[in-house]
Amino acid sequence: MMIHGAKTNQNPADRGARSTRIRRSLAMLGTAGALAAATLFAAPAAHADSSISIPGGAGAAEFQSYGELFTVHDYQSDGYATVGYLYSYDTGSSYTCLNTNGAAGAAKTCDYEFAENSLVSYQVCKYKASTGPVGCSGVVYDYA
Repeated sequence: MMIHGAKTNQNPADRGARSTRIRRSLAMLGTAGALAAATLFAAPAAHADSSISIPGGAGAAEFQSYGELFTVHDYQSDGYATVGYLYSYDTGSSYTCLNTNGAAGAAKTCDYEFAENSLVSYQVCKYKASTGPVGCSGVVYDYA
């Protein structure tokens, strides 16, 4: 039974060794925590390609971050062109990539220049000059 304030028979050398082990363990935990934080909060990869389609499959757009290529496809002969709208959060600028080649034609690729790892968003729509964009996809976020 231990009485508060009573002296123990513990060797002072054992207490010093125990204290050193505790300090080493805490130092190792601190280093491991710093490495985990660095891994979790590291910058995103410089290349992250993505794509999205118009509901019903009438068209699609894809963004290739290496080279900042934005490609718009038209997959239906429906009298509509396909348009991709791209927005750069780094510059605050909007870009339009219009594919008027039709379903039988080639995809339209627009080449842009953005800072590495800058955030962009885009969507794709069917398009007629008389009506503007219709049947748009959702919005995709990616990094240049």
